[in-house]
Amino acid sequence: MWKKSKNFIFSFITRRKRKYHAKLVRFNALDYLVREIFPTDMKELLRIERVVYEGDLPWTRSIFLSELYSKKPHLYLGVFDKRQLVAFIGMRVDIYDGHVTNLAVLPQYQKQGIASFLLGEVEKFARKNVCMQMSLEVRVTNLDAQRLYRKFGFISRRRLPRYYDKNHEDALEMVKMLDD
Repeated sequence: MWKKSKNFIFSFITRRKRKYHAKLVRFNALDYLVREIFPTDMKELLRIERVVYEGDLPWTRSIFLSELYSKKPHLYLGVFDKRQLVAFIGMRVDIYDGHVTNLAVLPQYQKQGIASFLLGEVEKFARKNVCMQMSLEVRVTNLDAQRLYRKFGFISRRRLPRYYDKNHEDALEMVKMLDD
């Protein structure tokens, strides 16, 4: 009950209009709740990051919070199995670019269509905010993610040398033009 109250208070204090209406979605005959991420979800968000990035935290609690409180248009969605967060995505709008800041799905929930669904949801948000393109960065070694993004219409724009802090791995910048 307190968690729900804190989420309401967060929305009220920051004068946030609801950007996304929660919905039940079915993947592999199981129902999942998809809703906006709130600051009260931070522990679970960081837990997923630790699992997906093998102990690393590419984004800290303070970075996530600065995104959630940002005045720029943004959308952070979570997929919940019962009450447990199993996947999330983030997007921030910069002028005409809907930038996918994060996409993470727990390993046991991958390859079920969750990531594709989340990409579709943030694409709707980007279009609603009159974005001309969506963009993201992905590790050059993350071939599964690159395949997913290409399937979704992203193309490689350029290689970003030593983009990632921890191991100085290169990234690919990928974009998808949002033609009507």
